[in-house]
This record gives sequence, C-alpha cells and structure tokens, in this order.
Amino acid sequence: MPEVAEKSRMPRMVIPEGVRGQVRGALFDCDGLLVATEDLFTVAETAIFADRGVVFTPEHKARVLGHPFPEVGRRMATMLGVPGQGVALAEELLARMEVLVAEPMAPLPGVVEVLASLRGRVRRVVVSNSPLRLVDATLRAAGLHEQFDAVVTVEDAERAKPFPDLYLRGAELAGEEPGCCLAFEDSATGVQAARAAGIPVIGVPKRTGPHASADIGADWHVPSLDSLAARALIAQLVRA
Repeated sequence: MPEVAEKSRMPRMVIPEGVRGQVRGALFDCDGLLVATEDLFTVAETAIFADRGVVFTPEHKARVLGHPFPEVGRRMATMLGVPGQGVALAEELLARMEVLVAEPMAPLPGVVEVLASLRGRVRRVVVSNSPLRLVDATLRAAGLHEQFDAVVTVEDAERAKPFPDLYLRGAELAGEEPGCCLAFEDSATGVQAARAAGIPVIGVPKRTGPHASADIGADWHVPSLDSLAARALIAQLVRA
C-alpha cells in the first residue's frame, strides 16, 4: 500500500496557528512546477552552447536556473565569452523554447488535482519569470490555460524573481494580502521572491538529476504535488 508507506516517511509539518486555514490566494510558479519545461530549457540551452562549440554542463545550468530571460542571456554571454550578446542569446533561447512547447504536454503529477481542489475556494494565479507569450503557450500545451484566474509574467513588474515584485502583483490580483496567500515553487530563486513578498511557500524541489535538492529554502517541502504531504499541507493551510 504505497500511501501507507509514504505516510510513514512523511515528515511532521509544523504550521503556525496564525497561518492555519488562513490562505485565500494560491500563487503558482509555472516552469518546473506546473509543467516539466525545465528539461526543455536544458535542451534549448544545450543546443545554443553546442552551436558555439561549447558543452553545456551542470555547472552552466546551475548558473541560469530560475532566472528571467534577460539575466539568462547575460549569464550565457559571459559563460560563452561573448559579452554584449546577452540580448541576442535571450531572444534565441525564447525562440527555441516556443518551438519546444508547441507540442502538447502533460502537467506534472498532482497539478490538475491540486487546482481542482482549490477551485471555488481561492483565486489561483500563475506567477512566472518567463514572458507572457511563452507562459501562455506552455499553459495551452498542457491544457491549463483556463485553470487560473490571472497570470503574472515578467512584463508585469519592474523586477523579476528573486525580487518580490511579481509575487506582490500576484497577491494583488488574487485580491488578498501577501500573508493570506500561499506560493508553490520549485526553485530557490522563486522561493526567495515569495518569501521576500511575505508569502509562505510550499517548495517542490527537483528530486532527481544534477540539480536535485531536498531543500530550496521554502517554509515546507514536499516531494511532489501528488504526495500525501502536499495534500495534507494544502488541507490545513487553505480556508475551507
């Protein structure tokens, strides 16, 4: 019985009384949290490096993971030894990603169920470091484009994650104070942004591959959104 086994391994989740049952807005990262697009980013980044005769390594990936396109372009330009080409590299990465997300893809495990459990209880908002055109294409490819009440993308604030601006805008669109919202993130960059905005965070870190981590600095960590731990946390944090 897998659920019984999982329950026996599930760590105790400490939830302050002031937070329990108070969540009225749910804010979701997109890439790597709703859909496994981070692997597609790696495909695109690997191709960009290969075209320039450079092998894209896990160390390179660690330097760009979770950052907005302009910053990724700037960092790639530095790593490739072509300073001044950051804007062009960011545009190339975006163009490659638009091709890759054009095909239908499945949401990550538990996403559909979590969104369904929150429908009618809280407003659901996407908060992404990616441009709107890519986020919209990704949500459509995964069949999630009608599952959210609002979408916040990098164009909607002066500063991207890890600054709090996007999450503050997400809370505003949810119609709630930041402390009455709950963020879902898969990267340390996103967690930093949510916490800087005063929003508690459930972290769903990548558990396999070269960037696997059990702790990305979130208030709580779960192995996936379809885990017993995730369901238990949501049940206790979100208003009935």
